[in-house]
Amino acid sequence: MENNRLTGARFSLIVEGKDLPIKEIGEQLELEPTRIIHKGDMLNRLPLIEAPADEWTYTVLLTSPEGVDTQLNHLLAHLILHQEQLADLARDWKFTLRLFVQSDYAQIAYRLMPETLQRLVALGLPLDVSSLSWGEVGI
Repeated sequence: MENNRLTGARFSLIVEGKDLPIKEIGEQLELEPTRIIHKGDMLNRLPLIEAPADEWTYTVLLTSPEGVDTQLNHLLAHLILHQEQLADLARDWKFTLRLFVQSDYAQIAYRLMPETLQRLVALGLPLDVSSLSWGEVGI
């Protein structure tokens, strides 16, 4: 797959809920959050959007649109090792995985390889896929 037009990609584990135990989540999963949002934090100024709940996020930047990204597979392997802790925490909090890709061109893609898909299935968490393209022509 030839896609040199990928300008940004990241993969996140997101935990949402009211009164999240921020420290406990990090300790249970052995991960330091890359972003914490508290209920009521401003997410956008125009229009005004405030966070409806607390959010704990751990994100890795992705570098290969070919889907062989080492960071992504290391994170998934780490989470599989912590499946018991994930299951315990998921009883009280909403867990989501999110793949986000961005391009300055009209076409955008990110390939997930079979090994990565197997790890995602093993985790049993929902996967959101978000993409943003400014849609410039001339590719």
